[in-house]
Amino acid sequence: MTHKEQCEKHGEVCVWIVCKHVGSGTADTVVFSENQDALCFECADNFQALTEQNVVAMCEECLKDFTAKLMINSTSFADLKNRIAGIEHLKRKNG
Repeated sequence: MTHKEQCEKHGEVCVWIVCKHVGSGTADTVVFSENQDALCFECADNFQALTEQNVVAMCEECLKDFTAKLMINSTSFADLKNRIAGIEHLKRKNG
């Protein structure tokens, strides 16, 4: 199920559930799932302990922008693979 909200920057868009580190842009890693959620590796390792206070909704386009910054800041392909996982779920078209 795709949920849409209004983003100040991108208008009406799909939103993802992300950990507060990804949502604030302070994460240096991100892992995506097919369930439209994205967590930093630390939160993904401890996902069972996450509460509503640990997650926020994030515009899909803002999430793509954040991911692009992580990719640009990667020093090598190996570094990129260590920083981003499951990117194919972000690229998937939502109906």
